[in-house]
Parts: sequence; structure tokens; C-alpha cells
Amino acid sequence: MSCSAVGREFNVNESTIRYIKKKEKEIRRSVREAAPESAKVTSIVREEAMEKMEKRLNLWIHEMTTDQKGVVDSIVVRLKAKEIYGHVTRGQKNVKPFSASAGWLARFKRRYGVKNVKFASEASSADQEAAEEFKKHLLSVIEEKGYVAEQVFNADETGLFYKDVGKRTYVTQMASEAPGFKSFQDYATLLLCANAKGDFKCKPLMVYRAQNPQALKGKSVNHMPVHWRWNKKAWMTSDWLHNCFIPEVECYLQGRNLAFKVLLILDNAPVYCCEELKNAHPNVEVLFLPPNTTSLIQPLDLGIIKAFKAHYTRELYSKALEALKANKDTTMMDYWKSVTICNVIDYVGTAWDSIKQATINNCWKSVWPDCVENFEGFESVTESIKNSIKNIMHIAWQISGEGFDDMKEDDVEEILAEKAVEPTNEDLDEMAKHGIRVSNDEDGGESQPKTPRIVPLTVAKISEWNSALEKIFNDMEECDPMLDRSLKFKRLTSTAFAPYAEMLRDLRQKAKQTRLTQFFQPVWEGKLLAPSTSHESQTPKVELPDADMPSAE
Repeated sequence: MSCSAVGREFNVNESTIRYIKKKEKEIRRSVREAAPESAKVTSIVREEAMEKMEKRLNLWIHEMTTDQKGVVDSIVVRLKAKEIYGHVTRGQKNVKPFSASAGWLARFKRRYGVKNVKFASEASSADQEAAEEFKKHLLSVIEEKGYVAEQVFNADETGLFYKDVGKRTYVTQMASEAPGFKSFQDYATLLLCANAKGDFKCKPLMVYRAQNPQALKGKSVNHMPVHWRWNKKAWMTSDWLHNCFIPEVECYLQGRNLAFKVLLILDNAPVYCCEELKNAHPNVEVLFLPPNTTSLIQPLDLGIIKAFKAHYTRELYSKALEALKANKDTTMMDYWKSVTICNVIDYVGTAWDSIKQATINNCWKSVWPDCVENFEGFESVTESIKNSIKNIMHIAWQISGEGFDDMKEDDVEEILAEKAVEPTNEDLDEMAKHGIRVSNDEDGGESQPKTPRIVPLTVAKISEWNSALEKIFNDMEECDPMLDRSLKFKRLTSTAFAPYAEMLRDLRQKAKQTRLTQFFQPVWEGKLLAPSTSHESQTPKVELPDADMPSAE
């Protein structure tokens, strides 16, 4: 078609069509390198530096609002935009000035569909109104579809600085002064999910920065207290829904004799994720909370996540105290350095298991009050967290040392608070290049997956463990004057060891089994018949099984 015909088709000037055609390569490059993911149509070419800056700024906003579960002020965003613009234009000549005006910010928000940037004049009452509207909508959906508390779930992610022992402690101060120290290296993202009844908690999803950390080599990622991922986008796609959430929930509801229909409430997510999750499964209905309302009506944000972090921190401190008591030469710094991601996974599993049904159910009061039950003698969520904080302080005082022996409630609150990991400009460059969170992988970056070598359990190894336990049992019975105590330990330990004892019996049984072909090996006068290349006719005997051996009909 001619340019004039195309202009008439789209109701634009012929000169505009000629410009678009002339600038085709630049426009396509612009879309490919820096256009927002929500863009469907574009016909202009913007300055390359502006495009790069805006793409990185959008990634920065997403990282900050995801980790902080809130909004960033418009003034902060404009300052960050100028900083990133200076970074992407560094070393260039004839750079156009950029003031990051309020008008530019408004246009940027429209281009990228950004909703988590607030102008200073915007009031928080709009968030409250949106929360009230969502509650009405949620209740209407529950009533219309006939959902019960067992079928309604909430999932949300939280950041975990898993080696955080308090910023005033000497451990943190010494570690932060070390060359090359980066706090985000001891950081993981968790996705927690539970139902409104409070009686079912999904296995947590852990997203780590490294794909194959050294501490997990030889471990099966399918047999952990968490679902293991290393790509931050893992939970925001149907991967988590299909491979983690649905199998667990379907099994749970089947055990309760309830229909597999689920209402899943999630925090607001990018547009492309919303559509994918909404249409992921016909029996799973997904509702997204309005922006900036999580602190008002999201159950996990109203005490569940904080209670989980309190249990995790108490577990971390308790293990530290055990290590110090076991070896007087061990210092808190030694223990802190020895904590691996394998330990963290164990602590996460223990902490999540420690969350009580009443705690989870009670946190739905703000969004669905009718589902909250009256648990007799149950302490409130606030009281439960306060007691956990006191326990952490008590353990810290026993650990002693600067920052531990005078630990206060505010110090523990700071550990439990949501903290953001602000990416550097260099991090944003990598994220813009790869489209994912920077890996900083201790195993060499974002390489293709390598299946870890699983060391098989042998008869010899399990027998060694079994003999060691027997020796411990005998020593305890001989040395402990309280027989009932040593016998109780033996009984509990034997019960815990039962899966390995069963495996040992199976392996030994397999080793004893005789193959069927062994009964029919040709022999000549009692000796195995050697292979012969000659065509001489030989009539070998067939060694038949003895009477006490299994029949080989």
C-alpha cells in the first residue's frame, strides 16, 4: 500500500507514515531494547539513553516495592532517575540534560503502568477505600461460589536476611567492615502460603541467588522442607502454581473430602503475570489485591510473616547457643560464618512448622472476619510475637558479647522488619540485560543447570550408622544411673532411625536374592563352560537348583 493509503487506513498524516517507514530500524531497536513489557504499539523513537534509564528505573521500582511491600515516594524516584541517567550516559559526549520533572514522571508511570509510585499530594485514604471495596468483592465471590475456609488461600513473598543477628552486634559490625562484604549475599526470597482455616500450610518456596550452592551438592532438591528455585520469577508464573501449589492443595482437600476448587489471594503482580496466573487452572480462581493495600488486609502481612521470622530468628539464636555450649573455644563469629544455606533451609522448615493454626486463622480477621474461630486459651498474634521476641532476647543475653548482652526489644524488631535489598546501578545493568535478578552465583553465574551428583546410600554406610547408635545406646545404659531416661532416648532415637533401618533391610534382601539365570549356567564336569570358537558338538550338563533353593520353573 502507498503511504497515503496507509495514512487513510489509520487516520494519520501521510508524513507520519513516511517518518515511521524511514525510522523502522530505529523503532524496532527501541522496542527490542527498552520498551515496557506492556507496550503493544509504538511509532516513535526516543533517545536511547532515556530508554535505558527508564527500563532500569522500572526494574528498580519493582525491586524496591516488592521487598518493601509498599510504595516509593515520587521525589525519591525522580532523584533515582537522575542518578541512573548519569550512569547510562557516563563517558558520552553531547549528553542532553535531564531534569526528571514531574511531567516526565507522570508520562513514565503511564508508559510502564507503574502504580507503586506516590506523589507527595496523594492521600492514603484511597488505599483504605480500595481495601474496603476488595473486602466486599471477596465476600461476594466466597458467597457466590460457596468457598469454605479450607479452600481459600493467601500467598505472599518475603525477603529473608537469613544471617541477620542484629545490626548492633559485633558480628554484624565486623562482617560489614570486611572487604567485599555484600548484605544481599545472605539473602533469600520466600513465598509462604496458607489457607484461611489455618490447618494447612504449603511447603515454602525458596528463591536463592545461586543455582547450585556448594552446601547442597549431593542433596536431592526434591526432598527438602522447601521448594527450591533460583530464578526470582519462579513463583510469579504458573510454575509454582502447577508444580507446587496445586498438587499439595489437591491432596489436602481430597483428605478432607472437599471438592478441589480453590480461591487464591495474591498481592498485585505485573500485568503479564496476572493474566498467566488467572488462567492457569480451571479449578483455581485467583484474586489480586489492589495496590498498596497489603498492610491493611493481606493475612500474611498482618502477623503470619512476622511470626515466622520470629520463630526463624529464635531457631538461629538457639543453634548458636548450642554450638557455643558444645565447644567453649567456638565464638559467635565462628558460628555465624559456619551457617550455610543447608542450615537455613532446616531453620526455615522448623520455623514454618512452628506457626500455629490459631495464629494463621486469626490473621484473616481484617479481610474475612466470619472465618475466624474462637480458639480457647489462644494468645493473640501480637502477644505470641512479643513472647518470641522475649525468648530471642533471653538467648542473646546468654550468648553475650557486644550487642548481644544488652539486646533490646527494638533490636529484635529491626531484625524482623521487612528490609529491601536496593540493587546498584551495575546490578540494574545486568537485570536489564538478562531480564532476571542478578545471580551473584558462587558457582559462576547463570550457567545451565547441572544435576548434582547424588551419592547413593550403601549397606556399609547405613550399617556404620546403625553400629554407632548401638554403641551409644550401650554406653548410655551403662553410664546413666537413670535407666528410664536412657531407655526413653533409645526408644525415640530408634523410631527416628526406622526409615534407615528399613532401607538397610531392603538392601540386604536384594543383595541375597539369586538371579534366575544363575540357576542355568552351563557347566562341564562341575566347571563353568568356557566360550569355544570350535563347532565341536558338546553336551553340557545343566546345574539344577538344590532342594532348599527356590524353584525355577
